[in-house]
Amino acid sequence: MLPFVLAELPQRHKPLPLSIYCIGSHEQKHLIRPEGFPTHQLFLTRQGTGQFVINRGEHIVLKPGSALLLKEHVSHEYYPAIADGQWELGFVAFRGAAAETMLDMIMGSSEAATAVAEQNKHYLFEPNNFNELWEKLELLWHMISVSGEDGYWEASLGAYDLLLTAIRGHNGMELKQSVTPGGDGNAALKAGVQLMHDHYNERLLLANVARASGYSVQHFHRLFVSSYGMTPNQYMNRIRMKRAVQLLEELGGASGSVEKVAMQLGMETSYFIRLFKKTYGTTPKQWKTI
Repeated sequence: MLPFVLAELPQRHKPLPLSIYCIGSHEQKHLIRPEGFPTHQLFLTRQGTGQFVINRGEHIVLKPGSALLLKEHVSHEYYPAIADGQWELGFVAFRGAAAETMLDMIMGSSEAATAVAEQNKHYLFEPNNFNELWEKLELLWHMISVSGEDGYWEASLGAYDLLLTAIRGHNGMELKQSVTPGGDGNAALKAGVQLMHDHYNERLLLANVARASGYSVQHFHRLFVSSYGMTPNQYMNRIRMKRAVQLLEELGGASGSVEKVAMQLGMETSYFIRLFKKTYGTTPKQWKTI
């Protein structure tokens, strides 16, 4: 069992596009939330059987190996299906600007999936990689409980990894069968790209992006080049250079603006200047005078 852990946002950090609110697992007892929960939730049943009541009316049964996604602020209650029976329930609550996208990837990934839905507020499915999903929940719990504030960024990556694992295991979907030219049909590859957009100002290693997408580094690199016509590193630099232009426009001719832009992009000033000139044919300082 994993005691409830609240992953509070450190005061010195701004909210990330995807972050964990709380996580844990235990023998679940009767719990009533008439106003719902402030964040989205993913529930996993490992042993026993439980029952959810959604919006005071619809009943959903969670058997071993099943998962339930529940959106924020949806009235619900849940309890063991058998009075005084054991029900081992894992849970993770998550939030952020990217959370809705991740939910849609699961909820909209297959019309034939076993689902119980009402206005897309909740979704029941049976991931074919349940054990892997549970292991990732445990790893994420340990990361948050041990690292504290220092694990804030790693926990965000872990949240992507956990939800992408749910996407991959949804209704027997296999990533190797979902690759299509141009990247439009590959939800996991898209999520990896989204991760790059969300963390462009950090030292984000390709290995981390590949792992969060469920691929080996080599396979992710091949798929990326095939879909986007450039390497992941080239794509990341393109994101940074586009953002650099926006930041230079915002800062105008302010003193030290080149250094400030480099810092906001997570780059050394000298490297930023070289990359900017290689991309646009002029230095950032010269560009500001154009």
